[in-house]
Amino acid sequence: MIVVGIRKKYWWYLAATVMMTGLMAFVQLSPVFAVRRTEIRGPFAEKLDKYSNECLRSGENLFRLDRKALAGQMLTSDKVEKVYLSYSLPHGLCAEVNRFDPAALVLIDGLYGLDCHCRLLPFDSAWKNIDLPILTGLKNCRLFKTPPDFRLAGVMSGLLEIKDNMPELYRQIAEIDFSDNVYVSIYLTTGTDRYLATTRDFTAQLIKLDIARRTVTRSDNGCYNLSYDGLVIRQR
Repeated sequence: MIVVGIRKKYWWYLAATVMMTGLMAFVQLSPVFAVRRTEIRGPFAEKLDKYSNECLRSGENLFRLDRKALAGQMLTSDKVEKVYLSYSLPHGLCAEVNRFDPAALVLIDGLYGLDCHCRLLPFDSAWKNIDLPILTGLKNCRLFKTPPDFRLAGVMSGLLEIKDNMPELYRQIAEIDFSDNVYVSIYLTTGTDRYLATTRDFTAQLIKLDIARRTVTRSDNGCYNLSYDGLVIRQR
């Protein structure tokens, strides 16, 4: 009886294996899954239409398509930094290009994003309603490169830290201006006062800003220097 039970189980496993093998062969060879529709989304997607047309002309099976090679071809474009390919069954292929989560926005002859690695990103229409600090006064650079200002890394590090630990303050920061060679100027959404900070220990100065905005009696267009240890100095 035990031997018979083992044999039955064996035949079930064998049947299941044959069925799975047949299903895999059908999926990979059937014209049902031939590429008939492609979609490329994201900034500069129109630059990649030729790859979409090549896929359609080839009639390749979705599951036999070399997605790694296709993504590699797209990445040869100097306007593409990131590609994510996915299926839209039964016969569609979707490519998302340059989908990033910006940590800030940058205004340099137009609006861009800036990621956590300080790389300049093409503006994505999906960001229209996004609420992020805007950085101004930076010099332009190529996409996916870092704008040439040594202070940028310190500012972004501080912004990311308060984003996690002091989200209310993060939401209050409207603009950080790099136009001055010594100080960055910080403006809040709640008024026209200006806060001056250096990028050395930028997070500590943001904490002082948070205390000052809650406790100091302020007037419109006031200027407050946060760079002195333990002090917030109002400047004329």
